[in-house]
Amino acid sequence: MAGRRRLLLRMVLGALALAGALGAVALAPAGAQRTQSAPTRQAQPQAPAQQQAAQPPATPFLRVEAGQHTAAVMRLSVDAGGGLLATASLDKTVRLWSPEDGTARGVLRVPIGGRGEGELFAVALTPDGRRAFAAGWTGYSWDRRISLYVFDVARGEMIGRLPNLPAAVNHIAISADGARVALALAAQGIVVLNAANGQPLFQDRNYRGPARMAVFDRTGRLAVSSADGTVRLYDAQHRKIAEAAPVANARPYGVAFSPDGALVAVGYEDQLRVDVLMAADLRIAYSPVVSGLSGEALPVVAFGHDDRGGLQLFAGGYARNAGGDFVVRRWGDFGFGRPVDVPVARDAISQLLTLPGGGVAFATHDPGWGRIAPDGTVGLAAESPSMEFRGIHRGRLAVSADGAVIEFGTRLNGANPLRFDLHERRLSPATGGRDLVAPITQAQGYALRNWDDADQPSLNNRRLVLGQGEFSRSATIVPGTGHVLLGTDTHLRLFDVNGRELANREAPGTVWGVAPSADGKLALAALGDGTLRWFDLAGPEPLAERAALFVHADGQRWVMWTPEGFFDHSDRGGNDLVGVHLNRGAGQAPEWVSFAQVYRSLYAPAILRARLLGDPAPAQARLAELGDIRGKIDNYPRVSVARVCVQGDEGCSEIQANGRARLPSGARSVEITLDITDRGLGIGAVDVFVNDRNRGRIQLANPPQAGARTRQAVVAELDPGENNVQVRVYDGGNDLFAASRAIQLQTDADLSPAAGQHQAGRLFVLAVGVDKYRNASLNLRFAGADARSFAELVRAQSAGLFRETAVRLLLDEDATTSNIVSALEAIARAAAPDDTFFLYMAGHGIRSGLDGRFLFLSHDVADLSSHQAVARQALTERNLIGALARIRARNGFLFIDTCYSGAVTLDNLANIGHETGRYMLAASSSVQEALDSYDNKNGVMAYALREAFAGRAPRDEEGIVSSLSLGEFVARRVPVLAREKRHAQEAVFKTALRELRAFPIARVAAAQGGGQPAPGR
Repeated sequence: MAGRRRLLLRMVLGALALAGALGAVALAPAGAQRTQSAPTRQAQPQAPAQQQAAQPPATPFLRVEAGQHTAAVMRLSVDAGGGLLATASLDKTVRLWSPEDGTARGVLRVPIGGRGEGELFAVALTPDGRRAFAAGWTGYSWDRRISLYVFDVARGEMIGRLPNLPAAVNHIAISADGARVALALAAQGIVVLNAANGQPLFQDRNYRGPARMAVFDRTGRLAVSSADGTVRLYDAQHRKIAEAAPVANARPYGVAFSPDGALVAVGYEDQLRVDVLMAADLRIAYSPVVSGLSGEALPVVAFGHDDRGGLQLFAGGYARNAGGDFVVRRWGDFGFGRPVDVPVARDAISQLLTLPGGGVAFATHDPGWGRIAPDGTVGLAAESPSMEFRGIHRGRLAVSADGAVIEFGTRLNGANPLRFDLHERRLSPATGGRDLVAPITQAQGYALRNWDDADQPSLNNRRLVLGQGEFSRSATIVPGTGHVLLGTDTHLRLFDVNGRELANREAPGTVWGVAPSADGKLALAALGDGTLRWFDLAGPEPLAERAALFVHADGQRWVMWTPEGFFDHSDRGGNDLVGVHLNRGAGQAPEWVSFAQVYRSLYAPAILRARLLGDPAPAQARLAELGDIRGKIDNYPRVSVARVCVQGDEGCSEIQANGRARLPSGARSVEITLDITDRGLGIGAVDVFVNDRNRGRIQLANPPQAGARTRQAVVAELDPGENNVQVRVYDGGNDLFAASRAIQLQTDADLSPAAGQHQAGRLFVLAVGVDKYRNASLNLRFAGADARSFAELVRAQSAGLFRETAVRLLLDEDATTSNIVSALEAIARAAAPDDTFFLYMAGHGIRSGLDGRFLFLSHDVADLSSHQAVARQALTERNLIGALARIRARNGFLFIDTCYSGAVTLDNLANIGHETGRYMLAASSSVQEALDSYDNKNGVMAYALREAFAGRAPRDEEGIVSSLSLGEFVARRVPVLAREKRHAQEAVFKTALRELRAFPIARVAAAQGGGQPAPGR
């Protein structure tokens, strides 16, 4: 597990000298050793043909967005006040954070392309935190030169670029006065620019190797380290005042000034050594003790002070303790004191950064970042949102014959495996069953060697040719085909038994594991970006991707998608974990649209299932139906927050809410002024979401014309405690929405009851059941019984959980559209934030032929002559969502038990939960008769609810059934019960929340009568 290549792979050694110096930088240093980390892209990558037109590719890129970095974090920067931290990563994003508690503050995106294009090696914030600069392998694919990107931090957008840099940028430093930007380049030395206008101020090309890092001191002096063995010092007028090679035949990497500017600390990329130099002439003053450390080098250094005014020296990189953890060594007293090793990571440490408030921040390849507090403890641990797939072939990776069931390790070397079953849409602990095929690396007739972390794999004594600098990381023999599949740092490669390459495919991350299906028709791959992906091994396009799966490190949330973008996600969320990146131009801010924003168009579990199982026809048909999705995304509305103010007796007092804001005591609402732009698709509904719940839907009285902007104020009623407020603005067809930046607001302390105290407020229940319609041909038999059964069960088993329970039952002639809406409005008037409400609807539901929206057929429906006629009589989805949005209760649960000969799908029903932000449990049947009865008393979903309330759903030690346990139990139980009656009926349970907040539903005793449900009516 050697480590020198870790920091150098992409950021330094893969970066090219461009414009007349191509190939001048070696791929790897002499003697560099392999590590677990993926190696660099090839030293001279060939830009794809579509990227030669001086513009970024227009192709949409489907990318994971897990709220944290999914690839190595390379660099850090902090503003002068220490309130904002920026991180740059190989995942092609810059992220903004609160350094104190790690709260995410935003994402900055750059134009990207294939392979390494867009990988970011460096970032710097201006001292005031208003602008950010980022670069790395940026712009070369279309410009044949490197660009430095500039961002407006408050807007969270790229506002320009400085093109034509001669080489990739390894490090960026900004002077203390914010006037100058210094760039350490992979070739041709350093460049210093005017921070205001980008004009060059100074360049020193007289470097014999890559410049590694650059740092300013408070007086404007600039120190630069270089792989040519030297450290250089420039004064504020850019005159070189000192140059030294501290250690013969060593390569300086990290460099840091002491706070008073008298000392310069240096770390080395090839030495387990740190030196402290006198800044005046760069002579070695002393060398802190490094005994007791193992590892290849200590490349990164920083000074940091404690809370008593003492100064410490920190170093890290590849140093490890006896347990294999990567450590930061901390010396007291400028580096003279006793050293203490602080374990912080599972992979290499790529930078240490002095924090103004004391201590240091660290960046890791885990990926992640963290903070060492002034007292030397870990104040904030590095966290990764991804499963750890390195070495997965040494543990568990396996796939079923049809590809729908897989097992995969979630920790290093394939430990702690999980099982994912697409048929059941569920994660569970792995069983290790023999029905799944694991990687096959030994078989008669196959001498497969040197494939595990090697650059010269062979098959039957024939070398399998890889690209320059490419290492093999995984392999499998493909059953029944005579083929071998290799996974490398950059590709999947399929070879025949004679070693001839049959196909290759660029991978979005290191391919740590590959496993074939039993028939050899597909393969499962575990990638370094945290995804599991399925690839065809046969057919007209070998290695074409079928589907991808990302499972969050929490082991609960997952999202799965097809190459076309159709997706499904876990009941506990996940629809915001992936999105679409669209480039707009070489100097324009890219567009980012999460799956949550295009939910109506692309949420399609049935299409995804068909695609994975080898049938692309449903996906193709749906694409034809949707039309130009790229065009819609290009033209969907734009929304920005212009003003936030607190409503009070004396008017609206403006507050600054760029990060977190604490509201005055007693404040319970804010007014948000929005700038809304119609970019061609019109403006539809405007929703105000507070803590992921829809707290108000409005329609603009005077929407802007195409291309124009209007200003609109909305009011957000807040919860006690923490509030995350965001506004969604839909296009004219209400198909996709633009989201404003999130606003974090803190009101008075949370008023909810303490842990264990469940009596939070009142419970409001509206149960609707329609058996008798004005048009008798629609009549049912048990919808009313289902609604009555639900109401009685809730009334009986909510006792003691709520201060009061109010149940309203609307059946048959009473279940008119106006009565349903009036009942919801009555709940909206009465419910307070600490209350809970349930809505149960049983009857016919259809998918409107006008706009594809859900319609609940109330008793009113008589005229079935046209979709327009039905929509005029029924309860429309828009009216339902609007009414639900006015209910202030923090906790809500929607139960939708409908059928109408398969006309409504689970995809349609899931939209309701998504747009209300409420827990939703829905059942949809492919045959009308399935609703009529399971046991001559209730339909399938109502029967499953009876089972749950009878004690079969999981509950805590107090007998409390939560919203999560109820939803998950019923969703799993409905298809089982339906199959018993030879019907195909599914159910969907959605939480629609980023932060899961389970709430109590009922208190139940142990399962009655051996698990039989309580009697229904």
